[in-house]
Amino acid sequence: MTAMDLGPTSELADAAAGLYGEPDVPSTVRSVLDYALTLTGGDGVAVMLRQGGRPAVLSASSPAAERADRAQLSCAEGPGLQAMSERDAVVVDDVDDDPRWRGWSRPVRELGFRSVLSLSLGTTRSSVGALSVYSAKVGAFDGERAELGRCYAQHASVALASARHTSGLRRAMDERHAIGQAQGVLMERHGIDAAQAFALLRSSARDHGVKLSERAEQIIASRPADVG
Repeated sequence: MTAMDLGPTSELADAAAGLYGEPDVPSTVRSVLDYALTLTGGDGVAVMLRQGGRPAVLSASSPAAERADRAQLSCAEGPGLQAMSERDAVVVDDVDDDPRWRGWSRPVRELGFRSVLSLSLGTTRSSVGALSVYSAKVGAFDGERAELGRCYAQHASVALASARHTSGLRRAMDERHAIGQAQGVLMERHGIDAAQAFALLRSSARDHGVKLSERAEQIIASRPADVG
């Protein structure tokens, strides 16, 4: 295998290692954008994810890339939405000559973009979003770049899912810790056991119309007299 053959493979491996090494969701998203630009040679990139069952623009590398992705949502058409629907890569060689999304093509052309590579984020069974790379050049994403993008999107999908899962676990652990602390406060103040303290905490959260963990944090931070 020649050095030229090793190039894309090595870059992809470096990108994968960098993505999995990020500590949280915002950092992972930032890296997803940065590595996508490096691997594809694009001029802008945006990430669209399903939120509450509807697609929304999560982040972008530039205001122009964000507006290009938002144009898909306002026009209800575009390669990112199609990539999400078909769970595959969608290539636009020239937005001026592509007849598929006339309503979306004009605003994207006005932003200075001529070609697009949209990649599905998710699994082979479901799509949670799309990564769209925009270029000012016509035909910027040939077959090799598109295939590299497909491989990268798989790594990006796993990294994003892992970061979101880890973030959820960390948040759950923090909430459980706060609830335990609040139980301890109530046990000491009222001379009750753990079960009674949890029941009091739950009742207090219901009375205040807040989540259990939120009321727990309020009790921890409250003055000794504010326990009810």
